[in-house]
Amino acid sequence: MFLKPFLQWNSLLLSALMISGCTTATLPPHESLTNAMNKTFEISGYNYDSSTRITKMTIPKSDTNASETDSTRNSIYLQKGIDVIRGFSLGIAGAVDYSHAIKTESTYDFHYNRDNVEVSVKLPFLFDYSTKTLYMGKTFLNTIFPMDESDEGKFIRFDLNDTLISSALGEESLSQFDENKVRSINSAMKEGTLKAFTNLNPSLFTYVPLSPKEKFSGSVQKVHLTLDRNQSMTLILTITDALVQKMYTESMLTKEAYGSYMLFSDPKQLSTLTENMNLQLTFDFGITTEGQIALIQSQINASDKEEEFTLGIENITRLNSFNDPQFTLSPEHSGSVDYKETFQKWTELFPPEPAIDPLTDLTEISNLNDEQTR
Repeated sequence: MFLKPFLQWNSLLLSALMISGCTTATLPPHESLTNAMNKTFEISGYNYDSSTRITKMTIPKSDTNASETDSTRNSIYLQKGIDVIRGFSLGIAGAVDYSHAIKTESTYDFHYNRDNVEVSVKLPFLFDYSTKTLYMGKTFLNTIFPMDESDEGKFIRFDLNDTLISSALGEESLSQFDENKVRSINSAMKEGTLKAFTNLNPSLFTYVPLSPKEKFSGSVQKVHLTLDRNQSMTLILTITDALVQKMYTESMLTKEAYGSYMLFSDPKQLSTLTENMNLQLTFDFGITTEGQIALIQSQINASDKEEEFTLGIENITRLNSFNDPQFTLSPEHSGSVDYKETFQKWTELFPPEPAIDPLTDLTEISNLNDEQTR
């Protein structure tokens, strides 16, 4: 008789302890984000998709002596041009694997969607850092570059060790595709990012509700952060400085380029450049139950003091398949053909016209004149 009330009371007490324990165990938002960044940087691979678009754009009117009619017409054309630009977006989807030899896959999607017009051009690439080989998947370029029927569906292969490509890229650009240097740059990126966000005032970080779509993607927490001009510049420079310093020590930047950056990043130079500029960075980070970042939403809003020029850029990036990236491009199974073979087919279809010897032309003209004189 007394057992049932006792069990009910015990269950209520246990529930209360669990609820209070969960509440007290919840970390402050800035600590949750720092921990999530650490865990995310430690993963050996992932899949991702990213979309970037211009959210707003205004350009100051030109102070010219043009007539009112011309000024109105120019204003209309300018606005139409801005509308077209805002219809474009850049999407990138793919996979990254750092576990052994570094391999990256990226499909670039140049997308236009406005006024019932939708156009998409996709360029899929796979890069193997161990062999310094770039593979390009099937695109509209396969239509431009004719291929043998037996080669249809194969990837076009660009070997960066090829003399023609390496000479075109140059030694400095080619050095950026070194595996060890890429790992070193990623390490610098981690160091700079963690330092930049850790140095911010903890009061700037807040938890905000997740949308149903964000919950479906695997996020259980969302940390929001809005930075003013000075905070935004400090964040950008902290991350950039870590990358530039590492790239310089890895001989990936020339002394001239490094000197230009040091001059630009000087506080006196920056204050002169930014005193008439408004800048605001906004971030939303979705964190999974495993404590990794699955969603990054960032917005850049910039303008001059008078707000005659404004620019807004939004990026949404989603991460998944942590430590188990899935690649969709497989040259090993589909096969590949060297880019020089495709160019050779092009020259066979459209052979260059034979060069004309100007001396031969002069001789023929002279003979023709002699015949006419006779």
